[in-house]
Amino acid sequence: MSTLQEMRQLGIDPSRRNARARPLADDERKALEPFLDNIHYSQRYSDDEYEYRHVLLPKQMLKLIPDQYLDQSKKTLKLLWEDEWRSMGITQSLGWEHYEVHEPEPHILLFNSAARSAPSQYHFVVSNKSYYQISPKAIVSDACASYSTLERLNERVFPAVTDLTKTTDFFSHYRVNLFHKTCPFWNDDDGMCGNIACAVQTLENEEDIPKIWRASELGKLEGPKAQHPGKLTQKQLPQNPLRGGLGANVGESCVVEYDDECDERDYCVHEDESAGSKGDYVSLVQNPERFTGYAGQGAQQVWQAIYRENCFQKSSFPHSAQLGSGPPAKGPAALDFRTVLEAAGRQHALEQQRQQMPSTPFVAMTGLEVEDECIEKRVFYRLMSGMHASISTHLCWDFLNQTTGEWTPNVECYANRLQKFPERISNLYFNYAVVTRAIAKLGPHLSSYTFCSGEPEQDQATRAKVLAVTDKAASVPQIFDESLMFKNGEGPSLKEDFRNRFRNVSRLMDCVGCDKCRLWGKVQTAGYGTALKVLFEYDNDGKVPPLERTELVALFNTYARISSSLNAIQKFRIMAANDETIVAAASAIADEPVQSISDRVRKPHHVIVPERSDSTAAGEDEEVYDESHYPSIGECIGEELDNVLKAFKFLFERYIAFPQMMWHIISTELLRLWQFFIGLPVRPRSWAFERPSVDEL
Repeated sequence: MSTLQEMRQLGIDPSRRNARARPLADDERKALEPFLDNIHYSQRYSDDEYEYRHVLLPKQMLKLIPDQYLDQSKKTLKLLWEDEWRSMGITQSLGWEHYEVHEPEPHILLFNSAARSAPSQYHFVVSNKSYYQISPKAIVSDACASYSTLERLNERVFPAVTDLTKTTDFFSHYRVNLFHKTCPFWNDDDGMCGNIACAVQTLENEEDIPKIWRASELGKLEGPKAQHPGKLTQKQLPQNPLRGGLGANVGESCVVEYDDECDERDYCVHEDESAGSKGDYVSLVQNPERFTGYAGQGAQQVWQAIYRENCFQKSSFPHSAQLGSGPPAKGPAALDFRTVLEAAGRQHALEQQRQQMPSTPFVAMTGLEVEDECIEKRVFYRLMSGMHASISTHLCWDFLNQTTGEWTPNVECYANRLQKFPERISNLYFNYAVVTRAIAKLGPHLSSYTFCSGEPEQDQATRAKVLAVTDKAASVPQIFDESLMFKNGEGPSLKEDFRNRFRNVSRLMDCVGCDKCRLWGKVQTAGYGTALKVLFEYDNDGKVPPLERTELVALFNTYARISSSLNAIQKFRIMAANDETIVAAASAIADEPVQSISDRVRKPHHVIVPERSDSTAAGEDEEVYDESHYPSIGECIGEELDNVLKAFKFLFERYIAFPQMMWHIISTELLRLWQFFIGLPVRPRSWAFERPSVDEL
């Protein structure tokens, strides 16, 4: 960068830079040498104007950097001269001058300064006035690959892992205990919130649609199921221990779980642990993850428990973190998961501000720079959010229109659940990187694994398909570096805390009130738990991990689910862009004289229209009322009668539900009173008096 004018053209504030380059002295450079091997560099990536690279510095290294390199007002590094950051040991960025520090880790962006216009937005770019999308060239934070790299990888992985999980007996059947476990976190009375009776239905009255399309039917398991055989049966009937319970064409030696032992290194609770039943075998192919109509208070309670009750508390360990943590936090609420996600929202606002004020810094001050938000805790939160995003993607992609009975993608569902929240999509990509790394790491150990002891041909075919998936997953250099985690002063204790909290999440799946939802919740929590077990409990050169069959099935089916999510997200992105084009075209036509266009064009149907701001809604694009049609007297009378019938129906349903509601209130309050009387922690109240919304009347 040769002149101040060029710096300003790039949106760089010269005051954030030292007047002259001040390279490190020999003793200062020597103090940083122990950390140079821990500097991580991303691959180069580019857009139409610039080349980029991200550099990740260990936080302990920053503590030894001279104060002249620090911008105290912004709690980050200054904009360093090339001689300065080269003297720090950043060596793999020849020819690049400028960087910005990303949060919450010391994450540096370097980009080529040859162009003369402002750089493209590298983190979040605006696709239209309402929604933000993630730039495909950006690096997935906490990972080592860009979004486009993961998408190109998934183009190769998706067909292979889909074929593996749908065409092999080993991976298409799962042993699960769905009906013999109770929710360990709240009693069965609260479990009513997961029943269909209190689930939000997609229609006002499901009696108007065929029974097979109702939410109560969509959540039921389909296909045959077989109970897990005892050890005596397994010994007497090694070839068909299930006695044909899953069908004559299923190789039962590929399905039955023979090892029931648990491992202290497990990140999830096994299905047979502390349960009276050993579980049943069900077909994952005949019970796909898709829309079931399950929603309402029961579903919200489960997700709230995942996000709130399993968040990490303030560090109470005697040793301070060295690599992944910072100074003490300001308060207990600072580490709330929602606070972490709000950082992305502030970054969005910052990018908009930079369009008007180029001198605005690239990085939003989130307040997390000084919090104890280490990478281990952040990874836990991102895994939960990414799993939630993946599930939402499948519900939107395989959505049932309960009027027509067709399973189709629902773009409006995608817009409301995912498109408006780029941090959720980012966490989904992060999960893909984590599980891909686990699959690649496990691959060499599966070349001699026995998948079907009694079916040699199936065993060989299954192994070939597994290795096809693992080889493709390993085709990209390491995209997640697990060696960075649990290396600080509280590493062992933090790992145990991490493991226990993930086990709590797996236990929460027994609180889900929909059979299919509970099935896929158990599969995916077990899959993520297996991935974490492979990443954090075994070295690259260690012995073969003692994984159970259930763990392998869960891991590869979870990988297939995330792969399918990425594939659906890309298609949804195209659909949403097409809908936005239709909306823009309709808006342009609306500017023409009203007499020249029809009402159908001016008010398009089944098109997602972005919400307008108050100023726009008040003064622009006012809806033009078509006065060419007046309702007849018969239409008016029919409409009023329909409203009266709806009101009577509403009152009748409330009278029917009143006794059940009162019983629930009385029983829960008596239980709360008893807990208070005997000195136990009093559970939170699960009901409240509220005025009904106008939409319900």
